[in-house]
Amino acid sequence: MNYEYVKNNLTFILVGITTFLFAQENYVYQHDFDQLPSGQYNRDKIKEALQVSFCKGADEGRIHVSDFKNRGKVLDIKYPEGQVKTGQSGMHTKVPFDVEGDFDELYISYWVYFPKDFEFRAGGKLPGLAYQTSERNMSLRLMWRYDGLIEFYVHYNTEPTWDGWHASINWSLMDPYEEPNGEPQPDQVKFKKGQWNQVEMYNKLNTPGKNDGIMRGWLNGKLAINITDNGDYRQIGEEDINLNMIYLSTFFGGSDETFQPTQDLEAYFDDFIVSTTRIGNTGGNGGDTNLPPEISFVPPSNDIIVDEGYSLDIKVKAYDADGSINNVKLYINDKLIRQKSAVPYEWGHSTSPNPNELNDLPAGTYLFKAVATDNKGATSDRTFTLIVINKDVNQGNNCSFDTPVSDGISSMNKASFTNVYVLGSDGPNLENLKKITINWDAVNNRLYQFAINTHNGVPDYYVDLKSKLTHTLGQSSPSMTINDSGISGLDGSYWITRHDTDFIMVSITGGFTLYFSNNQEIYSCNNRTKPDSFIYYPNPASSSIFMSGIDAAVYEIMIYNMNNQKIKSIKPEKEESISIDIKSLDKGIYFIELKSLKKEIKRYRIIKS
Repeated sequence: MNYEYVKNNLTFILVGITTFLFAQENYVYQHDFDQLPSGQYNRDKIKEALQVSFCKGADEGRIHVSDFKNRGKVLDIKYPEGQVKTGQSGMHTKVPFDVEGDFDELYISYWVYFPKDFEFRAGGKLPGLAYQTSERNMSLRLMWRYDGLIEFYVHYNTEPTWDGWHASINWSLMDPYEEPNGEPQPDQVKFKKGQWNQVEMYNKLNTPGKNDGIMRGWLNGKLAINITDNGDYRQIGEEDINLNMIYLSTFFGGSDETFQPTQDLEAYFDDFIVSTTRIGNTGGNGGDTNLPPEISFVPPSNDIIVDEGYSLDIKVKAYDADGSINNVKLYINDKLIRQKSAVPYEWGHSTSPNPNELNDLPAGTYLFKAVATDNKGATSDRTFTLIVINKDVNQGNNCSFDTPVSDGISSMNKASFTNVYVLGSDGPNLENLKKITINWDAVNNRLYQFAINTHNGVPDYYVDLKSKLTHTLGQSSPSMTINDSGISGLDGSYWITRHDTDFIMVSITGGFTLYFSNNQEIYSCNNRTKPDSFIYYPNPASSSIFMSGIDAAVYEIMIYNMNNQKIKSIKPEKEESISIDIKSLDKGIYFIELKSLKKEIKRYRIIKS
């Protein structure tokens, strides 16, 4: 007998059993239907099988336990042709946990199979976690939408009041709340028909009054949504709301024919697990059950701003729930700094092989990334941005607007600006900007939208910048860092402030300012006053521009093209009102410049249509 072989395999088996038992210790519910007899389940049978007090769909013949090839027993749910809602479609019940208690955070996982002829139609509901008492309730379910797109479908005990709130939240890492041009986010995930799909959700309820709740979702083990600032689960006075059951509910929803299936349909469910720790792949497709490692930065955990000549050291925490950490690597702008194979995971400290490995970076923006690899090769990473400032860059710059300002930015309810003025030198070329839209809720510390529309679709007609930035808009010294925007010269870090109703981004590491406004006058850094009486219209214009309220000190009016070439010159001769013929100009954007004896030069933008 090969005793070494037996010993090694016995060790492997014992480790596997230990890992399995450890995982089960964290389960508060588990059901795979394999112990149930096949067949139709009426209300009494399903009550006994699931220990529930009610169940819609049972007596109507919509619930079965069926044998599924290579899977064993599964829950088989019917959706009759043309029927919607819980009374006529699918199954609807609430299942108590195996372990008594209320929980502030839980994971739930299950597998679902949609046959190849399944019709998703406009949408239907899927199971999730819930809270239920005789007076209060909250449900955190899923929905499928057209083509199998996945959404969270949430019902809170107290409906949120912030602008932009949706009951349906896309499974998207870009912007789960927004659907630009009515289309789903390009990274929104969807169920695949003809195969088993594993869903895993994590809900961590917020502290009442704070935005520290978490809403995550994985499809087939891949992270698909990650909201870490949820403040909606529990409002002030709702400290007693917890998670205490499974909302085992699936049916075609909606009230019109777009939701109604055109034929009898069915879907299959299996392996429901609720746990206090991450569940991962439960082997539904024979896949790898290895969980990726956990990793985080010890402060700094958020973006930080330092002056040139700073001193910095970095520490990282890394942990693997079902194995061990093999190594942790630190990168700056994708350049490897050093790999650590044992704790402490630290760089830049006094006993480091190179104590200055993180220091002496010139003014600029740097992405720090830590990557942890476990003993089976799975990886996880975390990032933060370091902004290094040269204090002399904006010295004497009248367009720095006294930034950084002491207070956070006030709320901006879907504010839009059609003009941007690049003040100073070496700023980005934003001539292509058609509109920028900002939806910022200072009360709840949420940035719902920060997006640009362009004139010609370069790099796109709708550029979602929210998914490409980090910010501290709600804090003292509000700032923003943009990465990978696709817009030349825009990436970088900015101080943020307001001037009247206008929105201002002052480059932290460059000598320019972006001034967003709906005012046609180009802002002057040397003269912050704006004329009270001067107006010009129409704009856009096709044949002529009418000007009124011209200051008597203005002695010349000139028109420039986008290349700063003078196209036309007019002498107003003390006239307060004049009309300028622009029929000969090509279509495009131009600037009107008023020269004054007061040594003021003011520019205004016009569009020739």
